[in-house]
Amino acid sequence: MNSTVQKPRILIHAYGNPGRRDDGLGNAFIEMCQPWLSSENMHHVTSESSYQLNVEDAYTISEFDIVVFVDATKIEIENFTFTKVQPESQSSFTTHAMLPSGVLSLCNELYGKQPETYLLQIRGYEWEMVEGLSEQAEINLWSAFHFFRLQLQEWIEIEKKHEHV
Repeated sequence: MNSTVQKPRILIHAYGNPGRRDDGLGNAFIEMCQPWLSSENMHHVTSESSYQLNVEDAYTISEFDIVVFVDATKIEIENFTFTKVQPESQSSFTTHAMLPSGVLSLCNELYGKQPETYLLQIRGYEWEMVEGLSEQAEINLWSAFHFFRLQLQEWIEIEKKHEHV
């Protein structure tokens, strides 16, 4: 029996523009995650950030078991939301931003893969052309990070249980 637990390959992909105040929440989330992931030896978790989602991201996510997209939102929510993403074809692909559902749909269409995919949206408040998060967005970021650490531990525990069955 193999004594090593096969951990799920997880991608955290944040996107947004850190030059537009709270639109940089996704990027700040990655900056917060990276030292923690390293200190916890979570080498099976990859993190990256970009300004927007693109067609090429369909290939990237095809290499993972679980994908979490992280973005700022203007939607009036408490602090953050964490929802499962279902594939949904976009009517047209441009060089401009795609939705997570479109990236997942394209991944399935082109590569025959459909990783378990989620969207973590963190509420922002200020969007002007200046770097740095607003005070309330910073609070929401910490709430989302705390939640995500627990979620990540849960995924790892589920995988351990599957290994022992």
